[in-house]
Amino acid sequence: MELIERAEFLNILRSRFRQTLSGEGHCIFVTGEPGIGKTTLVNAFCKEIRPDYKTYWGTCDALYSPRPLAPLYDIMMQLGKGVSDVHANAEDRTALFFNVLQELHKERDGVLVVFEDIHWADEATLDFIKFLGRRIGQLKCLLILTYRDDEVHTRHPLRNVLGQFYSDSFTKFQLTPFSRQIVEEMAAAKGYSGEEVYKITNGNPFYVTEILASYSSGVPENVRDSILSVYKGQEDDTKTLWEMLSIFPAGFELNYLEQIQPRYREAVKYCFGSRILIVRDRLIFFKHQLYSQTIEASLSPLLRITLNKQILSMFLDAFEQNQEIERIIHHAKNAGADELIARYAPIAAQKSASAGAHADAARLYCLAIECEKFISREKLAEYYELYAYECYLIHQHKEAIAYAERALGFWQEQQNAEKVGEGLRFLSRLWWYEGNRTQAEKLGARAVNELENAPASRAKAMAYSNMAALKMLADQTDECLMWGQKATDLAREIGDQETLAHALNSIGSALMTDHRSISEGMSCLQESLRIALKYAFHEHAARAYTAIGSNAVSMKLYDVAGEYLDLGIAYCLERDMDSLRLYMVGYKARLCLETGAWDEAYDLANGILQTEDLLPVIKTSVLITVGLLKLRRGEEGALDLLTEAKEIAFDTMELHRIVPALSALLEYEWLLGTTLVEPADLDRVVGMVKQTKKIKEDSKLYFWLQRARKDYILTEGSDNQVNNGNGLASHWEKAGCPYEYALTLFDGDEADMRKALHMIQELGAERVYQKLRQSMRSEGVRKIPRGKRLSTRSNAAQLTSRELDVLQLLQTGMQNKEIAEKLFISAKTVDHHISAILVKLDVGTRAKAVIKASGLGILK
Repeated sequence: MELIERAEFLNILRSRFRQTLSGEGHCIFVTGEPGIGKTTLVNAFCKEIRPDYKTYWGTCDALYSPRPLAPLYDIMMQLGKGVSDVHANAEDRTALFFNVLQELHKERDGVLVVFEDIHWADEATLDFIKFLGRRIGQLKCLLILTYRDDEVHTRHPLRNVLGQFYSDSFTKFQLTPFSRQIVEEMAAAKGYSGEEVYKITNGNPFYVTEILASYSSGVPENVRDSILSVYKGQEDDTKTLWEMLSIFPAGFELNYLEQIQPRYREAVKYCFGSRILIVRDRLIFFKHQLYSQTIEASLSPLLRITLNKQILSMFLDAFEQNQEIERIIHHAKNAGADELIARYAPIAAQKSASAGAHADAARLYCLAIECEKFISREKLAEYYELYAYECYLIHQHKEAIAYAERALGFWQEQQNAEKVGEGLRFLSRLWWYEGNRTQAEKLGARAVNELENAPASRAKAMAYSNMAALKMLADQTDECLMWGQKATDLAREIGDQETLAHALNSIGSALMTDHRSISEGMSCLQESLRIALKYAFHEHAARAYTAIGSNAVSMKLYDVAGEYLDLGIAYCLERDMDSLRLYMVGYKARLCLETGAWDEAYDLANGILQTEDLLPVIKTSVLITVGLLKLRRGEEGALDLLTEAKEIAFDTMELHRIVPALSALLEYEWLLGTTLVEPADLDRVVGMVKQTKKIKEDSKLYFWLQRARKDYILTEGSDNQVNNGNGLASHWEKAGCPYEYALTLFDGDEADMRKALHMIQELGAERVYQKLRQSMRSEGVRKIPRGKRLSTRSNAAQLTSRELDVLQLLQTGMQNKEIAEKLFISAKTVDHHISAILVKLDVGTRAKAVIKASGLGILK
């Protein structure tokens, strides 16, 4: 079939495929609305190269619960792997991914892999796409991924995939509708009004083609009516067949056809002849999914339920034999077959959780719980626990607490000490995340008391380990090590690797945050990570990444922090673990703040603040980051953010949150010459710090006390004043903290002052710059630079470095979504930057901004 107005896109595919033949693989995202011709284009390209090169095609299905790794199963089968091999490999996702990668490595002559409709992909499939995408450059492989852009909303998991690819490893293009001219030519050839066809279809190739097809008479008022007019004109057998096929989103097996009704053979022959139905891989599909969607939507609710019940009655055994649990759930849900949902949804949920698709697992457990009348009370309590755990992982903590409490109530009623202890321990963890340390400690202590006299068990070991974690977070190192030792001893005694990984995390964190035992702590945390990765303990692996990354930031081991935070964030992204991912992104923002990457710090932290129901233990850090940047830059709103951070931090009763919040307010006092921190609060915090025996003169608390409260007595002895910091400049320089280095350097001679002022200017700390400049004038220093950010000196509009990045991409014609993907920031953040650009350039549109920036020499 001749492709119309697709030469440009076909040439891109040809060019990129030629590139892969030289050993540099590439990925192409083909996107567009339904009916735009994505499959037609890719099919045409496959036919073009198929005589000389191998092609593999995998498809994602529009099931309520997508079958994990469905397109990968398709690929494995095409690679000649048997069903048993595929199922065996699927149990170990890492092995399966590397197995496919190894198979593709064997293709020395070039290979094409297509994943169709990835907007319907399950979480595990998206993980494989990211896995292969990061390694595509190693292969002679062109990976084509198609998806409907109108279905990829702001929180769609596919957005995370698009942000994970290296910029030079992929190309993305959006297919365009037919032009008015070509539609008029096509309509004229059929004797129809081209103007009317274009008006109805807006050039959508499928709509145009279907309206002009021989089996569709005239020009209907809209495409839906066009499809339904065809449907209603069929024989009864054909209509019944179409109705049945419309509720099979993943296609209908040929061998099932006669089980429905043998006489449908003639109807099928007619549909094949008219190309309304097609066969691919022994599955029957409508030529276009819009047919399926339109016909299914036209069914009455009663008929839809009846048809789905018929499917289940005829094919349930076959679905079970083929392990197609997701299809059972899909039809059961649409048939109102709650008993089947109660039986199969938990199985699918467990399967999804094992594959790292925790969002899918939570949704499936919730679906099962909705059918509680078909579930025993004990089994329902277990589902409550499992659902609560999945909600905990994906940052739905209010739901997690509610269902964990329901489960606990049942086990208390049953007087099941082990389950009660486990429930109390888990609730302790949940309440800690909510920033309520008092409640967390009460529940943790109750868990230990409940299990203290019980036989050795995982629940008992985890209760000890939870206490170790709470003590570690409170900087009570001796108590942490005591509880941690009890937990590890018991875990080793009963062979409990999961609790061992958990306990080693707390022990390692307590040791790593003490300068005297950093390496020892790091070793414990790496052992925790090794165990978690080996046994696929998703939460504990993420906790280990989090602990190493966050502790490294606190100890100013920034290279280590960056490495482990990036690894951990990617690990959590692949597994829907939003709670720990957001926690690590918050620390990544703090890392950027402390090392001088302020634009990135702001984008990361401000993006997290947009998260709905953000947990307090995560929120504290990002409030401080955004608040400090606003304070230093002279922007409004800093005090409100820092005050909120202090309130949350004090509720947690944890120094690693309280000290940064208090230090930020002391910086505010120093910069604006006001008093905010009450003496009682300051005394309380200093007392807590002294108890930890970890205070050092290079700590942030010392740093800001010496500036905001110079007379405050912090240490005992003859020299009881805070060190003036003059000797610390080299320390901050070596640590990689440019802001603190500049401020300590400013305490030196005039040359040091000028150098410090220049550094502050580079950072963009406008309010700090003006304070230091005024200080230099007071000391009689002459010829002080007026002050403009270094990043804005080359442009008259004083754009920030990130605004310049956005402006340069605007010049290329990119839209907000594309800019966000390119810069790894949110589309909302791009909106803010563009608004700032328009204001600074005093223009009303993006196009005028580019023109004016070019005229001013900002853009070349």
